[in-house]
Amino acid sequence: MSRAPGLRLLLLAASLLSSPGALAAGGGVDAPVTLRWKVPPASLGYEYTAESVAPEGSSMRVDLSSIKLRGVPPAKRQQMLELRQPTESAMALVLSPQSSGSVSARLVVTRVQLPKTKPSSKEAREVAQRMKAMEGTVQVRATLTASGLVTSDLKREERNLVALMVELPSRPVSVGDVWTHSADLLDMGKRWNGKGDTLNRVELVALEREAEGRTVAVIDFTLAERHAGRYEDPSLLKPIPATMEMAYVGRGEFLVEEGRWRRVAGQMSTRTKGVVSVDSAQRFVMVPLDPVPPEVLSAQ
Repeated sequence: MSRAPGLRLLLLAASLLSSPGALAAGGGVDAPVTLRWKVPPASLGYEYTAESVAPEGSSMRVDLSSIKLRGVPPAKRQQMLELRQPTESAMALVLSPQSSGSVSARLVVTRVQLPKTKPSSKEAREVAQRMKAMEGTVQVRATLTASGLVTSDLKREERNLVALMVELPSRPVSVGDVWTHSADLLDMGKRWNGKGDTLNRVELVALEREAEGRTVAVIDFTLAERHAGRYEDPSLLKPIPATMEMAYVGRGEFLVEEGRWRRVAGQMSTRTKGVVSVDSAQRFVMVPLDPVPPEVLSAQ
């Protein structure tokens, strides 16, 4: 597939995520390394926070009035619905070892901060209430290999979320090695007719030896998809045009000997046009959660 100009620019954006001083001083490491999770019996925890780039947050607008179904008069078509997205949210990732050698993962929602503006419709209020009710509950359970490959049968969105937090290269890697990620950002469905561009690039950009003797593997993630076309269905009087874009640009610092992330940070964005309109960009960061709060460990 050819790359759209916006996707090519993501490669430049990835190189700007960290400053030259992001790594501690130390010599480089030339030999290949194998990156694997080493989860202690007492579990390993991380806090993942995401905040909207726009202070007021972003919204999802659903305009069903443009959908013309055969046999449905215009007066009965549903109209506009606007849903406000959280301005900030936080999750706890808890990893625990299993006797089989696999790793279990749980994602617990710990905070959902909604916009101060009151929802404009009953449907929007109900969605906001459901989002707020997620606090303190386990939203995803998964099983991983030691390399972070998700082996559970999950919904695509849930699998992507876990994989972007934990996935490591399946083979030994050296500085400059490039591989692809398992995340599948967009699924356009069987009734989609259009063209798309995909960029999926993960690179080990540095191996640095810290003064304390720890080896830090610096990994850059640049993933993006863009689709433009239309939905077609016999029940529609005419096709529905749409465009969808999603991008994930991040940098992770993995402690090789300790077998865990020190930090992962970056930005995720979604833009759609059509019946569903979204223009959302969120900064995220994932850092160790030590100790893991008892309420997180006991969450159901």
